[in-house]
Amino acid sequence: MREVNERIERLDRAAEAAGLGDEPVRFEFLCECGAGDNEDVGCQERIEMTVAEYEEVRGQDDRFALFLGHESEQLEDVIRRTDRFVVVDKKLAAEPFVEDDPRGAPS
Repeated sequence: MREVNERIERLDRAAEAAGLGDEPVRFEFLCECGAGDNEDVGCQERIEMTVAEYEEVRGQDDRFALFLGHESEQLEDVIRRTDRFVVVDKKLAAEPFVEDDPRGAPS
């Protein structure tokens, strides 16, 4: 999911640079909860975020943007909740199960 969202972000940055207006533009990102019927793809829910919001999440490799209601108290601590998405930090015990970050961001 993270690699797909990285590609989406690159496209979103290009669209933002093209001057789509003065207001921050929201783009669709995939929920990073990792759940879903298809193991290759994971969760299919979409969340709307600005590039700045996504960058804030990506500042840490154990921080994820989730569709509302996809958070798990056993695995994650909620850092931020909006009307569009939830940002979570993986609990220390769950961090070994998180794949390496494509950007190499710190925990």
